[in-house]
Amino acid sequence: MYPLAEDEQLLWSGRPQRFPRRYADYHIYVVTAVGFGAMAALGVIAVVRFDVDPAVFAVWPVLFGMTLGLGSERNRRRKALLRGLTYLVTDRRVVFVADRPGGIEFRWVLLPDLGKPRVRDHGDGTGTVGFGAPLGLRMRDLQFRAESPLVTMVPELIAIDDPEHVADLISGRAPAVG
Repeated sequence: MYPLAEDEQLLWSGRPQRFPRRYADYHIYVVTAVGFGAMAALGVIAVVRFDVDPAVFAVWPVLFGMTLGLGSERNRRRKALLRGLTYLVTDRRVVFVADRPGGIEFRWVLLPDLGKPRVRDHGDGTGTVGFGAPLGLRMRDLQFRAESPLVTMVPELIAIDDPEHVADLISGRAPAVG
């Protein structure tokens, strides 16, 4: 199965070159450690000061472990997805191809539906091309209302070589090569 239409022109294809570490992937660990540290301190105060039975707090380590387990599973799945991911940039859309053990999955976004490409350099020759506005602008547009995490998901080409050129291809500023 070929993911491109008959008259569609492939401008660029590539894969993530590495797994970039970023705070958004690890904030669950920080929140868990701080939250459960505060809960443990409150538990000690409750036991010492108010003679609360310590058995009440026996379930807290289980909750702590479950929270850390969920965070690590999320990161493990993200790494597995990046290992089998390929990006295709055409004259009409950006195609995300995920090669998984259960089969190949194709998802795409039409170029007019993407925002202005933003390049984030990783400092090692790779970078990420994202299309969403920074969090501050999104929150301002939402007037700081809570929203579903699905709304904030934006497509991005993670840890690719020559991200500036790919961003220019997507925005139509660079000619197609080859």
